[in-house]
Amino acid sequence: MNDNCPANHLLPQAMKVVIAGGGTGGHLYPGIALAQAFTQCDPASKILFVGTATGMEAKLLPEAGFAFAAIPARGWVGKGMMDRLRAIMNVPLGFWKSVQILRRFLPHLVIGIGGYAAGPVILAACCLQHKRLLLEPNAVPGLANRLMAPYAHKVIIAFDATRAYLKGRNLVCCGTPVRPEIVAVRREPRPTVASPRESGPLRLLVLGGSQGAHAINRAMMEAAPLLAEHRVVIVHQTGKKDEAIVREVYARHGISARVSAYIQDMAAAYGTSDLVISRAGAGTLSEMTAVGLPAILIPYPFAQGHQGKNAEALAAAEAAEVILEPDLTGPILARRIIALLNAPARRAEMREATARLGHPDSAQEIVRIAYQVVGMVPCVERVM
Repeated sequence: MNDNCPANHLLPQAMKVVIAGGGTGGHLYPGIALAQAFTQCDPASKILFVGTATGMEAKLLPEAGFAFAAIPARGWVGKGMMDRLRAIMNVPLGFWKSVQILRRFLPHLVIGIGGYAAGPVILAACCLQHKRLLLEPNAVPGLANRLMAPYAHKVIIAFDATRAYLKGRNLVCCGTPVRPEIVAVRREPRPTVASPRESGPLRLLVLGGSQGAHAINRAMMEAAPLLAEHRVVIVHQTGKKDEAIVREVYARHGISARVSAYIQDMAAAYGTSDLVISRAGAGTLSEMTAVGLPAILIPYPFAQGHQGKNAEALAAAEAAEVILEPDLTGPILARRIIALLNAPARRAEMREATARLGHPDSAQEIVRIAYQVVGMVPCVERVM
């Protein structure tokens, strides 16, 4: 019997949780990490994800073994007038479908993880008086979370700076959930400044989000002739469109590189890297800080300023360097990389600063908060 578990006659029923949102890996993977933490706490937990049939959740969640239901919803940010009108028209349809799903599933708790599918589900949970919890992984919250935060029982934030945008007493800063296989990388011994690894090639991990980033891909191709003169090994996630040309450019300049459209095993990628070159999406930053990796961040300029503020938070903590996309060129990026290649002590300081920002136990902390909100007891050992 687990010492943290109550006596058998006090055993509560299994927690039933709806996790709503998705659309991108930055929203979806924290949700998966959270679902894994619920089932680790109590294997009898029942988890249902709600998203859209067109988002990456429709493919990844069944593969991960989680139940999934789709609602009609469309994105709003960065869209033209007609797409915005279609998005507005989908709101009542998405809300009604969400009501039907919640009435069938009868969850103890509904968790919004961001993305345009989360809004209708959280609104339906309000109307049906289900307990509600929101995750806000960005320094600057999105519109949906700003509107719904006053009606949530708890709002989990990743940056203390977010408090200025979400007023209230229901805010808890405990980071963004990270998948356990990635958290495990942090617990592996990290090299010291004087270790042979620091005198070897600089191992770069280049990311552009789940779809890749053409601006970063282009800058790395422009930087290749300059990097070829130095000892670098590159793992580069390009997205589908640029995969072949990026691979060809590295090969032409004799750079050791593994190029792929999408990286399946991110834990291995983080575990074999010294420096990350990446966008500043909340999901990627939560993983980087959980692992403890320094970075050169290139915020996506068309994300309502979210990524810029995220990058500023890491730069202010001396955990990352930032290049704004209008300033991004191959020579500028190459100079930053080479400077860090020649400064192992600086990289070590950045690595320590990054690790201080990390919340490797975020998922477990959020699960504890969820049980408190619902009024149930976690970590139950069930007797068959």
